Amino acid sequence: MSHSILLPDRALLAISGDERFSFLNTLLSADVSQQVGDARFAALLTPQGKLLADVLCLTEPDRVLVEFPADSGFAKRLRMYKLRAAVALDLLEDWQVTVSFDDTPTAATAATVRFADPRDSRLGFRIYSPATDSTADTDRTPYDAARIEAVVPEGPTDLEPNKALLLENGFERLGGVDFRKGCFVGQEVTARMKYRNLGKKRLMSVTSAGAALETGDAIMAGERTAGTVLSVAGGSALALMRHEFSTQALNLHDSSAVHITADPDAPEGAS
Repeated sequence: MSHSILLPDRALLAISGDERFSFLNTLLSADVSQQVGDARFAALLTPQGKLLADVLCLTEPDRVLVEFPADSGFAKRLRMYKLRAAVALDLLEDWQVTVSFDDTPTAATAATVRFADPRDSRLGFRIYSPATDSTADTDRTPYDAARIEAVVPEGPTDLEPNKALLLENGFERLGGVDFRKGCFVGQEVTARMKYRNLGKKRLMSVTSAGAALETGDAIMAGERTAGTVLSVAGGSALALMRHEFSTQALNLHDSSAVHITADPDAPEGAS
């Protein structure tokens, strides 16, 4: 197989059964496609619209593979919702998630699943396979750098469980929320935020020419907190920013200047 990067903080759940699509679509923020080979980005929310887990859903002939943050409690929550639904939930504990930027892979085993990341082409290809003595690289810096460039969040570093909101974290831009589908858990709050324009923050990518950016650093606009540093790769980072400060001079605690390099969810015409 082609060179890949291991993502040990991601896990896989296989969902099969006649009601697998209706079951998932009443829970997740985006419509899980019934077309074999299609992949979708989505989230599971609390009834209050707070994110519990960001997921990727890949449709196979007889099941849907759902990738989720390993420590999120996602599988446990789905079992709670299962009740009498005609679905089976199987945690693929002996599988692993890797990512590759090679679009011409060598032959893979029949058990390997490979597909283009639906969120952004810069994120390459997702690979799901039985865990082996893999040659996958454990340095995920190139992958995180690609996510930061594309302004794509991933839990839990960028998406704090029970706190993060979809519309402040680019989910609409990335196809992770669908307001035309049927109801899903947390839809009412999410729709209210959209149609009343209630979001106060946006996910952006930033750089600093001074001190190294670190996850959790506060970004300041004078004496006021303008945002928080999330994922970091090299000299760049994702940051959740209060958009009222996006045009002001920004700095870290040591007065190092911070510069916004991408703000893809800014309204058209915003300066």
